[in-house]
Amino acid sequence: MFDFNVSLSSAVDSSEVFDLIIIGGGPAGLSAGLYAARYKLKTLMIEKAAVAGGQLTATEWVENYPGFPEPVLGAKLAKDMEAQARFFGLEIVNEDVTSVKLEGEIKEIQTPHSIWKAKTVLIATGSSPKLLNVPGEKEFSGHGVSYCATCDGPFYPDKTVAVVGGGNSAFEESLFIAKYAAKIHIIHRRDSFKADPILIERVKNEPKIEIITDTAVTEIAFTDEERKLKLKNLKTEAESELKVDGIFIFIGANPNTALFKDQLELEEGYIVTDREHHTSLEGVWAAGDVQAKSLRQVATAVGDGALAAYKIHKYLDNK
Repeated sequence: MFDFNVSLSSAVDSSEVFDLIIIGGGPAGLSAGLYAARYKLKTLMIEKAAVAGGQLTATEWVENYPGFPEPVLGAKLAKDMEAQARFFGLEIVNEDVTSVKLEGEIKEIQTPHSIWKAKTVLIATGSSPKLLNVPGEKEFSGHGVSYCATCDGPFYPDKTVAVVGGGNSAFEESLFIAKYAAKIHIIHRRDSFKADPILIERVKNEPKIEIITDTAVTEIAFTDEERKLKLKNLKTEAESELKVDGIFIFIGANPNTALFKDQLELEEGYIVTDREHHTSLEGVWAAGDVQAKSLRQVATAVGDGALAAYKIHKYLDNK
């Protein structure tokens, strides 16, 4: 049996021209790296974090990834993905990309320490959920504070949760969480919503859901003994507290595409790709949450990465 916990990577030579550079080390990037390495492409992944895995590393439990009948720790799944990709030859450097030159036959990726060169590039930088930026949010992220109902909703059977937001995501995810939780409080800063009228109607007809308007969460006050939210009415300035078992935040997401905005076609900040994950620029692909698409899950990111690596392999073969 393979020992996937052994890293076979040696020191990486920055003077080499790689077949493929992958920017970003989440599930899409790691899957692409695994496939590309098995295709015998000289592949380098550049990941800014000390540990690869992207948002997986901040997810306590993953319950909906195929092949795991029991929930798996997000950090463990990420670690195993990285170890498997390294086993097959993926090289990884932990550096922050500061600029890119994606035109031309040889692409250049600059970091504070090196300029890396490759024939092709796969962008897998993902997206980041918008934060409330209130006390307690970062401390309890992945431990009662969630940004994914599909991932974490099933962990609240017969519990009470809060959902923050007033758009389609907040309302759709509240209806999903209602399959499990006993009570959902939707908290929104205004008294009108951006969600589609049909979703608003469905939420109002769901007996488990209560809508709290004109209200902001000012603190996530979780302890071992008690979990509560501190709230403030934005019209009356009255303060209150709400006991919950967890909180889901759906106030939007920011695609991590600032590096590419002047070189690639974007749609609402996300990278536009075709069905084979190719971007508007020859030799450049994108995979995972950074793409303009409708579903962002670990399983879809893995599929994106696998297909992108296959198409890159074919592209290089034909050249």
